[in-house]
Amino acid sequence: MAESDKNRKLKGATIISEQLLLNNFIENIPDNIYFKDINSKFIKVNEATANKLGFANPEDLIGKSDFDIFDEVNAAGAFKDEQEIIRTGKPYISEEKKEVWKDGKVTWAVSHKMPNYDADGNIIGIFGYTTDITKRKKAELVREALLSISEAAYTASDMKTFYQKIHDVIITLMPAKNICIAIYDEKTDLISFPYYVNEFESIPIQRKLNKGLVDFIFRYGSTILADENKLNLLIKLGEIEESRTLPRILLGAPLKIDGKIIGVIIIQDYNYEKAYGEDEKNLLVFVTEQITHVIERKRNSEAVQKYADELKQLNNTKDKFFSIIAHDLKSPFQGFVGLTEILANDIDSFSQEEVSTLMNDLNKTAGNLYKLLINLLEWARMQQGSIVYNPKEIVLEEIVSQNITLLTKNREQKDIKIVLEVPVDQKVYADEAMLNSILRNLLSNAVKFTKKGGQVKVKSEKSGNNMVEISISDNGIGIPKSIIEKLFKMEEKVGQKGTEGEESTGLGLLLCKEFVDKHGGSIWVESVENIGSTFYFTLPIHNTN
Repeated sequence: MAESDKNRKLKGATIISEQLLLNNFIENIPDNIYFKDINSKFIKVNEATANKLGFANPEDLIGKSDFDIFDEVNAAGAFKDEQEIIRTGKPYISEEKKEVWKDGKVTWAVSHKMPNYDADGNIIGIFGYTTDITKRKKAELVREALLSISEAAYTASDMKTFYQKIHDVIITLMPAKNICIAIYDEKTDLISFPYYVNEFESIPIQRKLNKGLVDFIFRYGSTILADENKLNLLIKLGEIEESRTLPRILLGAPLKIDGKIIGVIIIQDYNYEKAYGEDEKNLLVFVTEQITHVIERKRNSEAVQKYADELKQLNNTKDKFFSIIAHDLKSPFQGFVGLTEILANDIDSFSQEEVSTLMNDLNKTAGNLYKLLINLLEWARMQQGSIVYNPKEIVLEEIVSQNITLLTKNREQKDIKIVLEVPVDQKVYADEAMLNSILRNLLSNAVKFTKKGGQVKVKSEKSGNNMVEISISDNGIGIPKSIIEKLFKMEEKVGQKGTEGEESTGLGLLLCKEFVDKHGGSIWVESVENIGSTFYFTLPIHNTN
């Protein structure tokens, strides 16, 4: 009997010793160890678990579940996994999990969960342990982010695509539903917002620096992490303007190149005041350092491309000049010289009627040459930037009538009727010399490509709040589709002869487009062969500056 008592005491001591060893192991291991009941509620946790989950004592967690700690989606996912283990008895091992907390904080862990059995072999819950891998995971994400940014620098077709990629990358590192990338232009002293995504606010317009959040970071010159309290304090101090939709927390950083601020990047959260902390702040600084270099490289690349496009345009201009001089200007002059040579050498051999015909041809040739030279000179001056743009309020009907009068001889020779449907009180805000050139060219073309006895109509009507649409239509020969696509392009050579053989270089339409663009308007054409053409252009009604 004494031996039996001794064995029982020995077994008891062994059990106590094993319990102590187990407790020492559970309490001192840095991993989070926990036990849950059949409803996935905690029944026991170690000190490390309590600390990670923000509780002073392990006992404070008893009876709670993941729904009390993590966000709804995250907690529901964990609950589903645990109930599947309880139902099937199958554990899962080394499962990497992203943990989103109720306050918006994000951590990462490797989780191991197994079924917990009672003495009779029934499943009474689960137990498991997790290893926090947040630092390692964030380091991996940063490496991947930098690789993605680097790839985007070479694959993005334009800056907007690149900014979208930056947004996608930052979302992998931290909550970034709301993001703003603002770029400062030192030459114009304006700040623009090429990328702006916000739940409550629309994209701001380009503007001078003022008292917004972007402007504060620009002036402050350093990364800022500010919760609602700090933002309200900045409002009281007059550093920023009051906003209707103040975020719960904001994280912003200047974009710097060689110590000079070229812009600002801001992310903000309207739901979780702890969405960002020092880790996220350091991450954003690290990422922005890479972003700024890419932005600058991209901007330089675009500047080079712009310069190349301008150089191509200049070459096209030069080629057009040579074309006009070599052919369009040379050919009429040859005809002109030929006519004068005939008159000089053989005038006595012609009848009065023949001389009159030759003089009419000479006059037409001289008139066409004059119009070509005027257009050429105006266009050349426009390319050189030597034409002064001097808009003023003009009565449209008056200036159209004046230009119709200039065409009296041409239209009478072809018996063409010009119908004017422009309100007498319609005004436009335009440069008079440029508008004269536009009307002169379009009206002259309409008469040129209309057969004898045809009709040309000039009409105007309001378009939008501050634009008037002017149309000049004819019932002439029309324009083939293959030519319509080339009409307003410098690099394309187009030219149709009029209904009576009148020459055309296409230069007049290029000049019209230059002048219409200068006014902030648009020009286009609609045409059907053998039916006629209508040229449209728009001009402002009032000065909006």
